[in-house]
Amino acid sequence: MQSDFTHDQEAANSANLIHRKIGDLVASFPGATLVLRRHKIGFCCSSNKSLDEVAGAKGLDAGLIARELCDLPKGPLTLPDPNDIDAFIDFILDRYHQTHRDELAELILLARKVEAVHGDHPEAPTGLADALFEMTEKLDSHMAKEEMVLFPAMREMQRNSASTIPLIMPIHCMREEHDEHAEAIHKLQKLTNNFALPDGVCGSWRALYSGTAKLVEDLVAHIHLENEILFPRFE
Repeated sequence: MQSDFTHDQEAANSANLIHRKIGDLVASFPGATLVLRRHKIGFCCSSNKSLDEVAGAKGLDAGLIARELCDLPKGPLTLPDPNDIDAFIDFILDRYHQTHRDELAELILLARKVEAVHGDHPEAPTGLADALFEMTEKLDSHMAKEEMVLFPAMREMQRNSASTIPLIMPIHCMREEHDEHAEAIHKLQKLTNNFALPDGVCGSWRALYSGTAKLVEDLVAHIHLENEILFPRFE
């Protein structure tokens, strides 16, 4: 009886996933991009579309993909309550802003090492270090604007309903910069052949692609949470 109940519950959970947006799934399921890449689903441009919509357009089985998401080892993350603006912003700062900064610094060093050692390999990710460095500069500037201006203003509006701080234009600028980040993600995917490793490559190359793929997944989730959940509350 217990196993039948568990099976029915898992089936219900996976059925619910097919109506959720791709960006929401990436934000909620660590490793979701591995599943999406396996099915050749673009998780960046399709982030605001539902799984069944994207799967249907490609002739894929949305239910199968949902079940694979449910089977991911770590399971879904519990996101903070969107109504608690302070907690939601704190989650973004801790989970994404600081993580991006820490990981990008290491990835740039690793990319330079791989390019220096394996530059003569026909599938070497030539230019990846420069692309990661450019992303770092733009992302640092973007996150600083949020940390120093936009997020404090949102916190103040949450505490003081009479506040008249205008946020539509700053949010519009952040959305435009998010579009630039999406273009940078496409560049990383192109330089790495969508993170497909050539046969027999070294551990550093493997670590570089694994780390860059995680960076991309985090950035897609980060953008989704801001664009679809946080920003609309202040527009």
